Amino acid sequence: MPPRVLLTGFPPFSTYEQNVSQIVLEMVAERGIEGLDVETMLLSVDEAGSRSVAEMISDGYRFDAIVHLGLADKRQYISLERYACNTLNFTEVDNSGRIESGEVVAGAREVHQTTTSIHVLDEEFDADEKVVWSTDAGGYICNETYFRTLNAIHSSSAIASDGRNLPALFIHLPAPEHIPLDSQFEIVCRVAQAIASKPRLEVVGALLFDEAGRILTCRRPPKDAWGGWWEFPGGKVDKGEKQEDALARELLEELGINIIPLAKIAELSHDYEDRTVDLHIWDCGVIDPISVEPTEHDQVRWLSRENLADVKWLPADEPLILRWIESGIPQS
Repeated sequence: MPPRVLLTGFPPFSTYEQNVSQIVLEMVAERGIEGLDVETMLLSVDEAGSRSVAEMISDGYRFDAIVHLGLADKRQYISLERYACNTLNFTEVDNSGRIESGEVVAGAREVHQTTTSIHVLDEEFDADEKVVWSTDAGGYICNETYFRTLNAIHSSSAIASDGRNLPALFIHLPAPEHIPLDSQFEIVCRVAQAIASKPRLEVVGALLFDEAGRILTCRRPPKDAWGGWWEFPGGKVDKGEKQEDALARELLEELGINIIPLAKIAELSHDYEDRTVDLHIWDCGVIDPISVEPTEHDQVRWLSRENLADVKWLPADEPLILRWIESGIPQS
């Protein structure tokens, strides 16, 4: 059975003659999303609409992901909302004539974070300038709906069919003059596909040596998922891309070096909570440390076999590191 996704949008409100979230919702209803069983739902712009999905969750309806769409006409990018706040701060009436201030849910926590994997979406949209993370979902119906949904997920411990916490995300869409509707439709589809099931990512890592035989390791900056952990330089292999080409591309982007990978020397799989990683390590030869100019990591270190355990390696890398501490660092 394909993953089951609930996608919602809103009709026009206030002085707006159309709502882009409704338009994109209707595009999805007509075209579908490849690989997914999508249920679309138009929510009313009032308190009843904001409660609809939360009540479905509390009543035991099962989905593998929930994606809310809303209009943010003053924004120029597609905004993935990281948080929902327990705050109502209406500056205009909703479609029922209601104007509110105060808490969304009395006595609930102040903030809920999206239950989707931030790391998975970062990987999906890393090179797409049309998509950004937002930390302000506003104080109107969009935030109210999002908060009620996330609060219901936490209150009922709702899970997807694969055992993950039920992923839910709110996406604010800009007016079509900023991003064409077909592009918005395509991005919403990619979001739904990325979060509806645990993705399996093909990842390449580089074994780069200095003249002393030490290898290069890079630390993820604090703002990143797994911030402070160390890894091999490299990254995700795009669809249809060869591993060697992906690694050469990633090393140029991350370290500013032009490298031709020599040979694959190790591969393994690791099952994270939000994704499965198939990791392929390539020997990329000897380089001059002076040539390394990191752009995505906050620190780099050159480690000998004796120093491999001095840093906190990502879980996917750790089995290799333990093996190399015991038997030595391989070279092709």
